[in-house]
Amino acid sequence: MSLRGKVFFLSMLFCIYSYAGVKAYVDENPVISSEMVEYEIEAVGESVRFPTIKKIGSLKVSAGEKERLEWFEGNKSVVKWVRTYTFSPQKSMTIPAYKVIVDGKEEWTKPIFLQVKANSSDRKDDFRIELKISKREVYEGEPVDVAIRFLERRDVSVMSVDFVPIKYENFWVKRVGKPKRYGEGNYLVHEVRYLFFPQKSGELKIGPAQVKVARAEKVRDAFGFIVRRPKWSTMTSEVKTLEVKPLPEGVELVGDYRMSLKVSPKKVQAGQPVTLTIRVEGDGNIEDFELRPLRIDGVTVYADEPKVEQHYSSGIYSGSWEKRFVLIAESSYTIPPFKVRFLDPDSGKVKEISSDSVKIEVVGALKNGGMDDFPSRIQEDGSMRLKHLFGYVVAFFAGVVAVYLFRFLKRRISYKRGSRSVPDEHMMLQRLMPYISESKDAAQMAENLYANLFEGKAVKIDKKRFEKLMADLKD
Repeated sequence: MSLRGKVFFLSMLFCIYSYAGVKAYVDENPVISSEMVEYEIEAVGESVRFPTIKKIGSLKVSAGEKERLEWFEGNKSVVKWVRTYTFSPQKSMTIPAYKVIVDGKEEWTKPIFLQVKANSSDRKDDFRIELKISKREVYEGEPVDVAIRFLERRDVSVMSVDFVPIKYENFWVKRVGKPKRYGEGNYLVHEVRYLFFPQKSGELKIGPAQVKVARAEKVRDAFGFIVRRPKWSTMTSEVKTLEVKPLPEGVELVGDYRMSLKVSPKKVQAGQPVTLTIRVEGDGNIEDFELRPLRIDGVTVYADEPKVEQHYSSGIYSGSWEKRFVLIAESSYTIPPFKVRFLDPDSGKVKEISSDSVKIEVVGALKNGGMDDFPSRIQEDGSMRLKHLFGYVVAFFAGVVAVYLFRFLKRRISYKRGSRSVPDEHMMLQRLMPYISESKDAAQMAENLYANLFEGKAVKIDKKRFEKLMADLKD
């Protein structure tokens, strides 16, 4: 409810008990020095003559027009008159009693003591802005906790506080947590926090930080009413200097990390996939981390995009990096150990974590695509019946076609894979490869998958049918 509405409501209550007399109010008490104050006199009666007030003490006063309000109470008409006077006090004062003529009779207002506080715009400690950093000397990539605090005095009328994006160069910056607001002595504190990760060595600057604050200021609008409007000002912090030391050669991470490796299965048929998952986790920024490409002679390697998770808690920025590989080969091989070097900022020493090498046994592998052992497979103790020979020849050439197609697909997939992730259809094609020479359904579905992956076609693949086919083939 507006001030005028409140005055009207209070006046109605007053008039229920008495339809005569005068009252006086101020719109706010205490007030800030130099702000405008509304002093209102109201009187209930048919005829009212208000005092002419040009000055209160030495202060110039502006008077508004009389306003007439009327309502019915029972069968009786009630009339109330209101007049507003405005002035700008510099210090605490007493507004004296004034004479009001109501229906020919003299009525008097009561004196009002008006408390005036020092002009907040004159006080340098009304607002403060602070830029705080957790460290002055760090390594490249090491996180720095940055806090921006804006403090406002509790007795200052503030309408809005807006943080301006902080200025920086040569940093990767991440905002952490939600903005906080809390009390601290005579101040109300607004706080935001960031993590700054320096991207180069040398002397780097953080800031300045800025906050735009709107102080409530009284002004008279076009209709003559006193309203509060924002008066904006900008607070600017000092600039902080950070000394950034370079990382040793071959080191990408700063913090404390550990590694785990999962491989399944470790024994497969030729052409069957092996899944390798490597995970690196610990305290520090791991979002830009990447392993060297995995290359193993005679092995086709597919790689998912890494899954990275980071979180900030109790001043510690930690996270995990996980990547999955799918390996396909025709003969046994060894997965070499993975190694990661990082700098421990507490000790300043370079540390290394490493996984163990893993041997993968591939059974049923064909030598030279099946050509070398063809004679031995078509001989049976020096004699073979014609139909057996024919059957082996057919089986042999079917196997040769299957191996050729497998190798052709492998080259196409290897050529296209780059850094792309492994879609579901790639995995389906890999699982079908060992069976295309013995099942028409497997060969047809593999052809459809190939058309989708490498010929830009859109052949619909029924995954339920695929799973049923795989189950039948394994039985």
